[in-house]
Amino acid sequence: MNILKTLTLSIVILFSIGANAQDSKINGQLPDGGRMVNLQDPEYAETSFQDILDLYKGKVVYLDFWASWCRPCKNEMPHSSKVKEQFKGKDVVFVYISSDRDPNAWKNGVSQLNIKGENYLTSGNVWKDYNALFNVKTIPRYVLIDKEGKVVSANAKRPSNPGIVTDIEALL
Repeated sequence: MNILKTLTLSIVILFSIGANAQDSKINGQLPDGGRMVNLQDPEYAETSFQDILDLYKGKVVYLDFWASWCRPCKNEMPHSSKVKEQFKGKDVVFVYISSDRDPNAWKNGVSQLNIKGENYLTSGNVWKDYNALFNVKTIPRYVLIDKEGKVVSANAKRPSNPGIVTDIEALL
């Protein structure tokens, strides 16, 4: 990264810290407190998967890798909403990462499925990062990360499996 980019990023981060300590270089805040970020946009070209995870330090993270065209993914979303509701107000964040190629399909999927919270449309860069870590060959795929950022389960239970509640509670 050249000096000008570093300086610009530093200024953006300083202003972001003042506005919202968790925003870092990823914006896209939604009125419900969630986030909807198209990582394919040029402004996120240098964003890594770790940048996303860093936003949620100190929280249990339940990653959901999905796509709008994936029937099993869509079937899990109502269950995900119920699990998320059980942990409302606790140090748990549900992060949805879509592998859709078409941003409009992603936006429509989020809207139709009423996916509230942390939504990302993956970029090639971020896709490479998380596949190096988790080898996501099929979706839906779920990953559970503890408050310290350690992967507890790279193949976590689906939201429709009642055992996921116990798994998350054990990390709180």
